[in-house]
Amino acid sequence: MPPSSPAPDAKTVLGEEGLRLLTQLVATAPTNLEDPGHARWEKPNYLRTVDVIVRAARARGLETRIYDPVVTGDVPGDWHGLARPNVIADLNVGASETVLILAHYDVVPVPAEQLTRWKSPPHSLTARANGRLYARGANDDLGSGVVGSLIALGRLAEGDPPPRNVRLVACCDEETGGEGGVEAVKHHDATLAPEDPARILAGDVVLIPDGSPETTAGSSGVAFLECSFDQPVALREALAYGDVLVGLHDLARTWKSALPSPDWPNRHAPEPVITGRGTVTRIDLDSSPDPSSAVRLVAAHAENDAANQIARAVTLVFAGPEAELDALPGRFTTLLPSPFRFEPAGSSALAIAPGTRAFQVVGEAAHGGYPHRGHNPVPIALQLLRAGVDRGWVDPSARGTTTFTVDLRLPPEMELEDGLRAALGYVRAGAANRSPHARIEAPPARCRSGYALPPDAPPVLRLQQILAQTVDSPGIFGEYGGTDASAIRGLLAPNGAPLPALVFGSMDVEAHIHDAEESVDPRLLAGVARAIERFVREP
Repeated sequence: MPPSSPAPDAKTVLGEEGLRLLTQLVATAPTNLEDPGHARWEKPNYLRTVDVIVRAARARGLETRIYDPVVTGDVPGDWHGLARPNVIADLNVGASETVLILAHYDVVPVPAEQLTRWKSPPHSLTARANGRLYARGANDDLGSGVVGSLIALGRLAEGDPPPRNVRLVACCDEETGGEGGVEAVKHHDATLAPEDPARILAGDVVLIPDGSPETTAGSSGVAFLECSFDQPVALREALAYGDVLVGLHDLARTWKSALPSPDWPNRHAPEPVITGRGTVTRIDLDSSPDPSSAVRLVAAHAENDAANQIARAVTLVFAGPEAELDALPGRFTTLLPSPFRFEPAGSSALAIAPGTRAFQVVGEAAHGGYPHRGHNPVPIALQLLRAGVDRGWVDPSARGTTTFTVDLRLPPEMELEDGLRAALGYVRAGAANRSPHARIEAPPARCRSGYALPPDAPPVLRLQQILAQTVDSPGIFGEYGGTDASAIRGLLAPNGAPLPALVFGSMDVEAHIHDAEESVDPRLLAGVARAIERFVREP
């Protein structure tokens, strides 16, 4: 962790060029939204961001090129007409060894609900009195990955030639599984001979500055499960399926890693080691507000725009007799566990129709891979609705279209196929009698295995020695979040050994990744840059 003293001026810590680069990058807003359930693919600003990265790399003396599978056409896929540029920047000193740095420049969107909780514009880098820098992507991963790496590469290019070549690969699409990013790069490389200079992921070790200020020897696998029905169903059946999906966590939590948790015991981690997680992050329901003497749920929406975001609130829209609608807050509030709240709706992505009443179940937002750091309102909203149906407060027969998304995380060592087989089998068995019209899919482009190294592997120990001095790393851990380390699994170094991938970064517990008020401590960001520089230079 950084020193407890007040943070100095960010320009002093990062340098004028480093601070300017981070400011420029967050202003490009390279948001990445994929919502297959609602046919939404939105990546409007990738090219703007790539232009900034390329210019910054060239200004630091690096050779650059772009790999875009949409342009090259060498990777099959439905790209939805959207560019997927990936930047390769090289510091080639003619050495026999190469350090790869794998970062990503895409960021999760800022949903409507979050906007009111930002104290400054989310795509404008803002320094606060506490010394931290606030913006979407200030940390994940424009700051920790892209800027931290370019600061280090600039120093390596200016001084005496380092003993290793360095290649930075700044990818897109990481936040949604890496389909057009590192996965496409990996597919491109697989078509080439091992010695072909056109291969991109060619090196002896990979640094991934897309994590927390610890040495990470393993990253969790992830699968985004899309759950729906083959026809409009009654609310009772939709709730029954939701219960099955929430229960998936009870299975996933039995999957345990050998790697210790960085969140145990002080950050509410459920176990001393990394475990599996099954988190229902999204619900969307749409029903017609037909005239009725009963209260009907006409819409529900988890206020997020990404499958790996736990929303702060779920908006519930009801129609029915005024007196019955007036009674709902008092009825539901008595059923809520702490710290959840039931209150009139604030900001929402839903358009609230006249004659309806909107409320929100409010919890605490978090990264989808770290459910223990937040309070997910989706399961609580389902509980309230089920109680409302059972008590006769809400019409159980109202029919509508309903979709859910589950953020499933696997321990780093677990095979993706094993996790999916168990999870899909659990859900299908549970839904067979209770929700006969339920469907569940695991789109391959949105699923990836975890990655793990032995904690005593020499590169792990070397990085830990450096991080202990640069970012005060307390030790070697596993990681709850998934990273592009998953794509390195199965790749080989030039000596024929598995290519080792090491994860670290500036994403401390105050970073609020994927939530409002995302921020970075510039001292940690500077520490990431120093760690990269030392790893490249030192024996």
